[in-house]
Amino acid sequence: MLLAPLAALQLAALAAAPPAALHLGGAPVRARLEVVATPAAPSPAFTWRSEGAERVGVAEDARLRATVRVAPAGPGAFELRLTVAWRVAAEVEREAVRLVLPGPARALGRDLELAPLRGPLRVDRGTPIAALTPALALVGGPGLAAARYTPAGRELEVDLVLDDAGAHPFAVYPSCLPSLPGLAEGAPIDFGRLEHKTFLGRTHRRAGETVEARATLFALAPGAPAHPLVPERWPSGAQAAVVFTDHADRTDPAALRAVLYGSSAAPGPVPVRGGFIGHGVRLTKSFFVRARRGGLETDPEARALAEALRAAGSEVASHSITGGPDDRAAVQGGLAALRALGVVTWIDHEPYTNCEAISSEGWRADGRYGIRDLLAGAGFRWVWEAGDLGGFRRAEVVDLFSARPPREPAPPIYPLPVDPRLWVFESSMFYAPPAELGAALSDAALDRLEARRGLFVAHTYLSASARTTTRPEHLARLAVRPGPGGALVIDPALDAALGRLGARARAGRLASLTWAEAGDRLRALGDLHVAYLPDGAARVENRGQGPLLGLTLAAPAEVELAVEGAEVIGRSVGPGRARVWLDLAPGASATVRARRGGAPAPFLPVDAGARLTP
Repeated sequence: MLLAPLAALQLAALAAAPPAALHLGGAPVRARLEVVATPAAPSPAFTWRSEGAERVGVAEDARLRATVRVAPAGPGAFELRLTVAWRVAAEVEREAVRLVLPGPARALGRDLELAPLRGPLRVDRGTPIAALTPALALVGGPGLAAARYTPAGRELEVDLVLDDAGAHPFAVYPSCLPSLPGLAEGAPIDFGRLEHKTFLGRTHRRAGETVEARATLFALAPGAPAHPLVPERWPSGAQAAVVFTDHADRTDPAALRAVLYGSSAAPGPVPVRGGFIGHGVRLTKSFFVRARRGGLETDPEARALAEALRAAGSEVASHSITGGPDDRAAVQGGLAALRALGVVTWIDHEPYTNCEAISSEGWRADGRYGIRDLLAGAGFRWVWEAGDLGGFRRAEVVDLFSARPPREPAPPIYPLPVDPRLWVFESSMFYAPPAELGAALSDAALDRLEARRGLFVAHTYLSASARTTTRPEHLARLAVRPGPGGALVIDPALDAALGRLGARARAGRLASLTWAEAGDRLRALGDLHVAYLPDGAARVENRGQGPLLGLTLAAPAEVELAVEGAEVIGRSVGPGRARVWLDLAPGASATVRARRGGAPAPFLPVDAGARLTP
């Protein structure tokens, strides 16, 4: 994300600010405040003092008071409590504290591998914050939105981000168009040329508002192997996840039946062996509430298929109310039908022209087309930001975590900046002739996704047929074809790809999830707390409101993991890592211990004699 000139000037001033220092054992730690906001001013420097056994740094000006409080938290452990209290209303681009630690570093990357840091690396939600130098380990805690690691000569710079615009990069189209350019003329539509948005990712702080976060520094025992316990993203040992979000455009119930079961023919006594349901692949299928064909209220066949796919473990989502612009009253009138099917995900339809789209005017809570308050009040949790992570290029498996360069923000999910009751997700356009889709879902592509511990969210149009489609470029991309007896059948190349996905899911390598499952999983992991105990064990605690099922925990392959306080329901040893998985109820905790060669192996072996000094 490019910073505005004002932000760039403020960051330049930060670079010249003299840092303050404290020591953990013999290791110096420097800290400075990084705030970019309007009203603008250089970030004040920390002034440090001792309060009993603690070190307290305060930086303040007319706008804010920021505090870093460092306190002993057990042998070799030191808790950092970061606070920014606003004295005035402000529009915030960035709130962060930069720590400077001695020595070369290893950091936990977006692929969940602990590796030497070769260049700047930003990690966002869904990736634990953990960095190790020879002398110190830093582990993130509650309240941090992101971290950025930068090797700087013989030092490591760590930006602990309480909030910044990159952590919720929401943007909307600047105007609602009366029609798509070129649509009436029948010309192909270049969607990439329409991707010009107004950025709305900054945070508005009220006077008196306070932002808080925590992290922990550990003084490490010299020469002892150290590796944090890594909570992985996906359940029961799955290495990656795949989500299909099928948009409602041109949905034909017969085509949808073929996509779900392999054929539109009525299922007989023979078990279903094709399509999403036949292969055990989940689908987030969006519907219009009202449409001549495919509407939940207006087409009984579509409604029956919605209930069937939901019963099979898939998800029903909303694709607005109708295919045209819907004002607040129209949206309000359609919510009951969506609520009856447990809909929690809103996927904009034609956000360039449908003014109620969240990526158009729907993000507002006022005006003719503002609907965000209606969605939140109706129990929606997820809204889609229109666009394509793949850049509107060829159909390919794009990992949400690695789609953007390592130095740049890349949150897979984030709270809507103006209303955190709603969370935002993105996807990759996956729309091509079915043979190309099948080829894109190759074993090699899925292997790469698994190696990255990644997430692929496909934006598809699989439920269309020749009777709902007229444009040549869409006809060439139909996922179904005529079959025996006038039925429609799923394209064999696409069906074979679904078979590959289903086989990987059954083998436990890959999780086939609905969007709500994937998004809720990532949010729930944000409520998982890992504490490192004085005896070298780690305690994992579910501080969220729902269970974490199949929580997967990883460590280096040469250690053996044992769990106290929860039943181990699975384990594996693969290249580079040993893993266990377990269920963790809300409020529950479990203790994990590691052994190497029969002897206890602390995750973070600490220097128990290290002291906090100026």
